[in-house]
Amino acid sequence: MKKLLLLLFLGGFQSTLFCQTDTIAVKTIEGITNKMIALISGDIGEKRNWDEYRNLFLPTAQKISVGKSKDGKIRTRVSNLEEFVRNVGPLYARDGFEEYAIGLTVNEFNGIANVFQSYYCKNLLGTYEKRGVNSYQLVYMKDRWWIANTLFTAETDDSPLPDKYLFKKYQSNK
Repeated sequence: MKKLLLLLFLGGFQSTLFCQTDTIAVKTIEGITNKMIALISGDIGEKRNWDEYRNLFLPTAQKISVGKSKDGKIRTRVSNLEEFVRNVGPLYARDGFEEYAIGLTVNEFNGIANVFQSYYCKNLLGTYEKRGVNSYQLVYMKDRWWIANTLFTAETDDSPLPDKYLFKKYQSNK
């Protein structure tokens, strides 16, 4: 009986992973990375489509925030998708949130890709505004891209975004 339940669970897991509705966004690297930030963006009080968001990721994906603490030490905060939705989702709806790409650098080989997507983001209350880099690890399977993991970090005075990671219109005029 335990083996039968395990087989049913694993079969359901595979069906969830591979039978999601495909969209045009998941067919390209730029499409899936832009779709991720579009899905977390929205007006104050607007509910986000977390099911569509989850469909961009492998079920085992992690979201990792990297930054410096006040004492200058590097810190990371790791969450799975459900933790991210539970912890950050209500803030996005409460305060509103807007994020968009200001640069894209892609390295792709044999069904995997590492992507630096420079971003600008802010809440709609005017109390938060940042630029930084989302780093995606992607895998291509079943005729679409999947996000395996994301790491993100904000720029600081000590670490401004280099022009090589920005679209031309966002580059400094030095």
